[in-house]
Amino acid sequence: MKFRQYTIILIFLSTCLSLGFFSYIGHFNEFGREHSVPPKVPEHDAVDESFFKNVTYYSVENSRPFLELESTELSISSTDGVVIGFDPVGSIYRYEKETDKALEPIYFQSKNSRAFLKKKEIFLENEVEIKMSNTNLKAQKVSILSEGEILYANNDVKTLSTVEKTGDELMVNSTSAIYRPKLQIIEYRDNVNGLVKRKRVYEENISFKTDLLTFNAPISLVEMKGNVAFKKENLDAFANRGEVFLENYNKRLKYYALYDDVRLQETLVNNGKPLVRKAFSEKLEGLISEKKIILTGLPKVFQERDVIKGNRIIIRENVETVEVDDANTNITLEKDKTKD
Repeated sequence: MKFRQYTIILIFLSTCLSLGFFSYIGHFNEFGREHSVPPKVPEHDAVDESFFKNVTYYSVENSRPFLELESTELSISSTDGVVIGFDPVGSIYRYEKETDKALEPIYFQSKNSRAFLKKKEIFLENEVEIKMSNTNLKAQKVSILSEGEILYANNDVKTLSTVEKTGDELMVNSTSAIYRPKLQIIEYRDNVNGLVKRKRVYEENISFKTDLLTFNAPISLVEMKGNVAFKKENLDAFANRGEVFLENYNKRLKYYALYDDVRLQETLVNNGKPLVRKAFSEKLEGLISEKKIILTGLPKVFQERDVIKGNRIIIRENVETVEVDDANTNITLEKDKTKD
């Protein structure tokens, strides 16, 4: 009888101690909760995520395709509309907003991609390549926003654009770039350098450097701003602003122009000896078809000991002769020293 009573009392005491212990543990878990990470979402509210390998994914909205994506590994979240791809190769379909007409797709590939379907945004990283129209773009990071209306490229940007009317190639490198496919305009910023490569091998190329460059494909115009450096064969020029008119190479029109604090240096060969010609002006126009350079805006030309000034000076490339309008010239001729 006493044994049963002792057993009941022991069970009662054990129960009380257990309740007290769990109550203390529960209170301990609440301590400092305001500084801890947010609690986990309950399992039934967790993100619904699916994983696939070697799959082709399509995103269609209102019977219109938006995204086509081939990937070695793919993660799809039906909760927040995020699609993550590894080694993705795909295309983004674009449409005219006013008429709903289909436009040329944007073709891409990279090592990683993250697509936000609700916002129609896609972010590409590592060895990114973009192909569309007459432009190929490479970079380490590319953001495609506003349903493909604007692209932001960063880190080691390289583009190759073909000028449709002439077949010439424009190669540009920069730190960052903004590409507007509909307007066919690309803006480059920071450490910009590049080359205009002529279609015909025997025609000379032009290389350049600048802080900011804009390429407007429909009008075949390259505009440069800030620390412009321009090189063509044995001619080097520097200015604050510059333009290249890509359609005017073989026309009797200016092909390139430089503005603001223009400095020019050309190396000639005179009687088998090198001759350096330097010029300064506010504006320079180059007519490649006629092999001449027109200087205006208080131009000055220094050629050996000659100082040539005028309202308008024309320099013939690889020719020592200089044409001057309204000249104010100081020419020093070295006389031969002979004894009678």
